[in-house]
Amino acid sequence: MSLKVFAVALPLLALQAPCMAQDLEKKGLPCVAELCLGDGLAELSKIQWAPAQNSFKVNNKFQLTATRKLSDDDLRALRGTWPSAGDAAPYLHDKQFDTGALPLLPKIMAACESNELFGTFGADSDTPTRVGISLTPSLSDPAKQEWIVTTIVREFPSAVSNDDKSMMTKLLNKRYAKFGAGRVDVPPAQVGEGRYFPGGMNRFGFGLSLYRGNDESARLKSNAACSAMDKPKAG
Repeated sequence: MSLKVFAVALPLLALQAPCMAQDLEKKGLPCVAELCLGDGLAELSKIQWAPAQNSFKVNNKFQLTATRKLSDDDLRALRGTWPSAGDAAPYLHDKQFDTGALPLLPKIMAACESNELFGTFGADSDTPTRVGISLTPSLSDPAKQEWIVTTIVREFPSAVSNDDKSMMTKLLNKRYAKFGAGRVDVPPAQVGEGRYFPGGMNRFGFGLSLYRGNDESARLKSNAACSAMDKPKAG
């Protein structure tokens, strides 16, 4: 096992101890060191996010989402999901977020379709990570929607050999066994529960996902802002 892989594995080994259980999960949902599924904007603001970029190139360069100018057609298309996109419109259009986006998102009070924005951190570290956040109905008050972490995908680029990957898989399976890692007997997730899945973005890693339910779109549409969109305008 390489020294780099050993260094990455140490936190996983430490978190097997009962005294570290609070770092393994929060409110019944799985975590990585920096954040957990179900975390909100306050926790997200503590992380340094990579600048969001549009997936298309302009003059052979990626365009920063923060400086993107949307057309009238783009804005009209957004209204199907976001009744009031405001200054966050470029991020909602690109389905990306970064440090600059986070102060804008509290102003987005309603989404009318299932959604997810993605942000990344630690690209040059031993654990590059992509996080998905969604505006979804609150479990405590379904009439309200809230921004929460719904997916976390973490990679281990230093785990290259089969031995390294096997060792990391065993540690991950032990750490996240409660959430389905390495198991075939896990019952289907209920709304609001977290699950583990193997596989990174492009390299060896794993993911955590919050189950939001097959009826999420219907629950989102019940929001007053979405209901108002469906009403015919007076003559």
